[in-house]
Amino acid sequence: MRGKRAGPWCAALIAAAAIGLWWFAAVRFAWQGNATALFMIGEHTPVPEWLERSEPLYRWRGSGGYDGQYFHLLAHAPFAFRQLAPLMDRPRMRCQRILAPLAAWLLAGGRQEWIDKAWLAAMLGWLALGVWSTAMLAARRGASAWWGLAFLALPASLGSVERMLVDGPLMAAMAALLWLLETGRWKAAWLAAAAAPFLRESGLLFPAAAALVFLARQRIRMAAWAASAGIPFLLWLASIRDLPGGVEFFWSGWFASVAKLLSDGETYAVYARWSPWLHALDLAAFCGFLFACAASLILAVRLLRQRDAQPFTETAAALFAMAALALAHVEPRHAWDSVFSMGRVFAPAYFGLLMRGLETGRTVPGLLCLAPAALRAALGFGPVAQRIVQGLAGA
Repeated sequence: MRGKRAGPWCAALIAAAAIGLWWFAAVRFAWQGNATALFMIGEHTPVPEWLERSEPLYRWRGSGGYDGQYFHLLAHAPFAFRQLAPLMDRPRMRCQRILAPLAAWLLAGGRQEWIDKAWLAAMLGWLALGVWSTAMLAARRGASAWWGLAFLALPASLGSVERMLVDGPLMAAMAALLWLLETGRWKAAWLAAAAAPFLRESGLLFPAAAALVFLARQRIRMAAWAASAGIPFLLWLASIRDLPGGVEFFWSGWFASVAKLLSDGETYAVYARWSPWLHALDLAAFCGFLFACAASLILAVRLLRQRDAQPFTETAAALFAMAALALAHVEPRHAWDSVFSMGRVFAPAYFGLLMRGLETGRTVPGLLCLAPAALRAALGFGPVAQRIVQGLAGA
């Protein structure tokens, strides 16, 4: 019994140590000791003068940067988001996701020199929580707690390790929420469900999934309780509705985003010689994702009809699958702009299929769906790993 209890903690500690070691090696050997490189700040991304003066920023030459650069900015002044809005590409969308930057600021006690370290500590905590919660869910399904490490194979988790994105923390919130729901820890579950959308707005689908399960069981009060967890975030949205830069969708055609994703492809300049193989990997990841979505929808419908089942995981996965299919017909191509984005934004589809596999003892389908997406998400680690090896070899 003691070994079973220690398993999830051991998995979480090993995951945290491995991630921390990677960051340390990457910063030292690939980025000359400048940890701000982890946020992928673009060469010409505007930042306030006070931030430029407070720390040397590593800028990615020839790049516009990635989402992590805006979370880095917000973490340094989360309560000045209106003043920082002109420096962001989509201010309202970025400020919606205020929880991770605010957590880093609070952890640092508002001390500017500690913000980046606090962000890394918080991110490490989120990802360790995801591994621990996944391990606990696996143990409840009669599987080894070491399956918790599979959490790190999710494209959402890999993107957070590499680029400081909030998709990994969102998946950690999902895993923790599901464990809390399955074990009847209702107050903590409500708090987790209420917090999730503040990481990323798609977190609203978590309380929606719980409400749907309770409605299917005709537990109206519990359904209302679950739905109420989305109210704080909706109030937050109302308070920042004056900010520009929200995401407005318009019809583009049936599966137009999917067609563009498949036809455009990526150049893979860093891996030019391997481009044909990588395009094949993209296609495999795309097919695996479609299978995961279809399986999630079928499983949720079937389990919701069973009176003795509590399919919180499968229902959440199905709602994300439905969101993915709905967004496939509109512009802008939210999460359908690349295979990497597709895999990390809709990672709950993989997670649900993996959890179902652990419960039934049939993990191969879930792993086959996840594997190409995980490999695709891990491509960004390649050049950094090469520089780490060269640094260790003294080259």
